[in-house]
Amino acid sequence: MIKLVLDTSAIRDYTTGSIHVGEPISEVNDEGGKVAVPIACLAEAARDADDHMLGLLAEHEATTLVPLLGEDWPFIVHNLRVLGRLDLASAMLTAADHGAHILTAEPDAYGEPGSSVVIPIY
Repeated sequence: MIKLVLDTSAIRDYTTGSIHVGEPISEVNDEGGKVAVPIACLAEAARDADDHMLGLLAEHEATTLVPLLGEDWPFIVHNLRVLGRLDLASAMLTAADHGAHILTAEPDAYGEPGSSVVIPIY
């Protein structure tokens, strides 16, 4: 069961060794849950993140990589128009599909649609 979604900012923080991302991943894993990593967020984070660390995250036993699917286009398009970024829309879709929360260093980027599902990284 997916309990947590890492967005682009959380993935970037993970690749720099942030305990504020590593610890929640460990907690979810200890509880038998999964952490979702939307492919759109992983790809966006890859612009300036370490490939080795991205690989560790992608292969972590708690990680589930989540692709964009064709049938999801209406939700993605709506949230892209509201949020202005594909990676944010993808994180929102993943959270909505699984009743999960989004771990992010950019809580304000999600605005009102994300207010009930965002867990800020400080």
